[in-house]
Amino acid sequence: MKKLLLGTVLIAQLFGGLTPFDGFRAFEYLEKQVAMGPRIPGSETHLVCRDWIVTLCREYADTVIIQEFSAYQPFARDTVAAWNIIARFDSGNSRRIMFSTHWDTRPEAELDPFFPKKPVPGANDGASGTAVLLELLPYIKDFSNGIGVDLVFWDAEDMGIAGSNTYFCQGSEYYARNPVPPLPQKGILIDMIGDAELSVPVELNSSRYAPDLVAEVWDMAAKNGYAHVFLRKAGPEIYDDHVPLNRIAKIPTINLIDFHYTHAGKNLWHTTRDLPAYCSPRSLQIIGEILLLWLEKQ
Repeated sequence: MKKLLLGTVLIAQLFGGLTPFDGFRAFEYLEKQVAMGPRIPGSETHLVCRDWIVTLCREYADTVIIQEFSAYQPFARDTVAAWNIIARFDSGNSRRIMFSTHWDTRPEAELDPFFPKKPVPGANDGASGTAVLLELLPYIKDFSNGIGVDLVFWDAEDMGIAGSNTYFCQGSEYYARNPVPPLPQKGILIDMIGDAELSVPVELNSSRYAPDLVAEVWDMAAKNGYAHVFLRKAGPEIYDDHVPLNRIAKIPTINLIDFHYTHAGKNLWHTTRDLPAYCSPRSLQIIGEILLLWLEKQ
């Protein structure tokens, strides 16, 4: 608790006395998304969530760009409408960074031992990163250090075929092939960061494409008391939204992800047990603080 208080006081000092990042309010955003139901592209709930995110972004951002595209839904064997949502601050500034996440949820919980055909609630895998970016909106609005910021919510990230990269990360790939200028010079993707037992090792694609950025963020975390969360060890190699950004758009981007999402030794990822009960405001608080601290240093 002492480390958390020190971190929030430091944030308040850096941002001119603004209210520190509120992990509890971010958690309310997480719960609200799950209460909506699964946010599967092609569903009514997906549209409700889209409009909710857009409304919040328009309240704070200079510009909100809705990038519509067609995504393939292999479970339904059909093409569905999908939307990347880009909240842009200081939109004319060519010097910029990007924070991003995905907001859709998986159509089928194929790793669930009892309900493999049911949709994933997506508390951690979808809602956690979205909740952090939504809570960042008011802080970014009043932030000024001569750099523009894009908060981006990717769609159609989690419709892929298990065991393959096919049809995953469709939103970020569409953006990478159809970028919205001015392009950010670097970015941080957050995914599955709500785990109550948060642990963020160095994802291998991140260290491959943007090692300097990895060093910046992990050093920032260590200096602010979070070395026990941001582990200086290699985690798994994950095909996530940062891969198209690095490979196609050439935007150096790293992925903050806790891929080891379990409870009592049982996997929660891609199951119907991906629920708020296994997530924590504390985890959202840590990630929000680190993003703001890193942004202040740019």
